[in-house]
Amino acid sequence: MMHKTVINGSISLDVKQLVDNLHLPESEILDMFSFTFDNNVLTPEEASRFIQFLRSELDKRTQ
Repeated sequence: MMHKTVINGSISLDVKQLVDNLHLPESEILDMFSFTFDNNVLTPEEASRFIQFLRSELDKRTQ
């Protein structure tokens, strides 16, 4: 059974910090943050794709 995370509308400090810094170049974001998925650290390429995805999704919300 998978562990579920409950989303209550609040945003954690680390996620807020990431979102607040999405305007920076990817290289700076990658220097500031380490991204993991299933306890595995993402490669720089995977992390870049994730950053691009976040930017794309946030752009859709502001249009």
